[in-house]
Amino acid sequence: MKETLGIITVILSIVGHAPYIVDTIRQKTKPHVFTWLIWSIVTTLAFFGQVAKGGAAGAWGTGITGLMSIIITIFALRNKNLDITTSDKAFFAAAMVAIVLWFLTKDPTASVIIASIIDACAFLPTIRKTLKNPRSETFTTYSLNVVRHSLSLFALGNYNLATVLYPTYLLVMNALMTAIMIKPKITKS
Repeated sequence: MKETLGIITVILSIVGHAPYIVDTIRQKTKPHVFTWLIWSIVTTLAFFGQVAKGGAAGAWGTGITGLMSIIITIFALRNKNLDITTSDKAFFAAAMVAIVLWFLTKDPTASVIIASIIDACAFLPTIRKTLKNPRSETFTTYSLNVVRHSLSLFALGNYNLATVLYPTYLLVMNALMTAIMIKPKITKS
């Protein structure tokens, strides 16, 4: 059963990110380059931390998401999506400092906690940008991520802080992004 849920999370990651990548290529979606660069690093490293602590099939979606994040970062750089503010630079710097701390720790649990903090710093520029322009992001990606992260929690091989924290955090943040993108639609009706 857990392997089936793991496969479903991989499929949802691919299906959820595909429209985002297509929208980015068409320049309809404007990924924040700092956010996606940090997510590329953090998600890939979080995947290895989850694997090290027995995340099993529950970590598969994280690994595929790391790969998708790298692809989106490349397109963000290619499209020169550089809506960067002073606060974005501060969050980026904080994330980079935290990544150095992350490399210095040898504890997978501490690594996942630090990864979640780094990810939060990465999310803030995208939240700022999306509050300003909700159409600059792809709704399908974030809404499917809510489902995917919920399922990945059930697919975990072991339940401990190192395996549960990151997908729970991502579930909450993707739900927040989904709500931010829905709000303008609700207020117009």
